[in-house]
Amino acid sequence: MSKKVIVVDDDQQVREIVTFALTRARFEVVSVENGQQLYVWLSQCRSLPDLIILDVMMPGEDGYQLCTALRQNAATNHIPIIMMTAHDEDIYARISTDLGAAQHITKPFHPLDLVEIVKRIMGQQ
Repeated sequence: MSKKVIVVDDDQQVREIVTFALTRARFEVVSVENGQQLYVWLSQCRSLPDLIILDVMMPGEDGYQLCTALRQNAATNHIPIIMMTAHDEDIYARISTDLGAAQHITKPFHPLDLVEIVKRIMGQQ
C-alpha cells in the first residue's frame, strides 16, 4: 500500500511539480490550495495522510497557523509535516522546527530532493 501525502500550496505550479515527483516515486498524493480545503479534505477522508506538506505563505490561514492547528488536534498531531517557503532566512526554519515540523525546505528546490526528504521521513531509505 502506498503512503499518502497531502500538499497544501496556493501556487498551482508548485502543487503540480510536487504531485508529479511524489506520484512518480509511488506516493499517493492529494493536492489542495489552502487551509480551508485541507480541513474539508481531512473531515471527509477515510484515512489520514501519512505526511502533510505545507506552504508557509498563503492567503488566509498561512502554513504556520495550519501547522499549529494540526499539532493541537489529537487526530492529526502525529502526522509529520514538511514546511515549504521561499524565505531562506534561518528564522523561518527555526519557526518551522519550533512548531513541530519534521522538516523545512526552501523554494526553489529540486523535486527529487523533496522526494528524498519524504522517503527519509517515511522511513523508506
